[in-house]
Amino acid sequence: MELIAFQAQPSLQREGLPYWLFWFLLCIIGLLLVFIFLRDKHLRMRISAFLAGARRKSVLIRLKFQLKKKRQKRGSLLQQLGAKAWEKDIPVENSEFIRAELKRLFEKKKASQMEWRKALDELERLHKELEASIHLHEEQAREKRTEKSPFDELMKKKNEEEEALKKTLDHKKRETQIVELRREKEEIRDKIEAFDDALKDIEAEARSERRDLEKAIRYWEKLKERAEHRIRDIESQEEALFYSLGKLLEEARVASPGLDTLYSEIDAINHRITTLQHRIETLTGG
Repeated sequence: MELIAFQAQPSLQREGLPYWLFWFLLCIIGLLLVFIFLRDKHLRMRISAFLAGARRKSVLIRLKFQLKKKRQKRGSLLQQLGAKAWEKDIPVENSEFIRAELKRLFEKKKASQMEWRKALDELERLHKELEASIHLHEEQAREKRTEKSPFDELMKKKNEEEEALKKTLDHKKRETQIVELRREKEEIRDKIEAFDDALKDIEAEARSERRDLEKAIRYWEKLKERAEHRIRDIESQEEALFYSLGKLLEEARVASPGLDTLYSEIDAINHRITTLQHRIETLTGG
């Protein structure tokens, strides 16, 4: 039976499609597709147009991204040009309003910076005071616990003595000693309670000081944040004014050794922007 099963196996494998025939048919199908593609002119044109459109779209995306970056760079250069002209007090025609606004903003910014500096100094002082207060009260509490510790130990010892006396057989002697022991314990307890009261006072004072200092810290933090917001807003307005002043200088080309390099950089970036715009218009047919 095993011999018959062994002989029957190869016949099962020979029933499948031969590999060479499969690849032969696949090659025939491929050749037919190539033949159809070569004969169908419209199909070739559609595929070519699709590929060209995809390439054109990819190029357009890249060119628009480059144009955006160059315009941002131009804006930054114009801001630098206006800022330098303001710093060096270089006059330019039709800039009176811009200069007046910049002067007003400069004074406003200076006042806000002083407020910010004052708030920062106050915050530093308060944080140091809070840290010192915490350290002081912790030290005071530690000293009181150290002073209290021997009395806690003594009270523990007296409690142990009382428990031992309760086991004494001599009833009369036991009662006399227990009365005396409890009197001593009462004196020790009074001292322990005095230390506990002192610790509570220290903790209450620490909480009160900490609460007051933290409230003051929150107040000055808000003032500092408001000053920071004002400074950022003023700087944003200054940038817009520097940009406008830079555009006036770009047009007027006021001669100044400090501005020549910026003029050259702006000219180069303008040329690049024009080139990119032309390439985009060519690709879009605009």
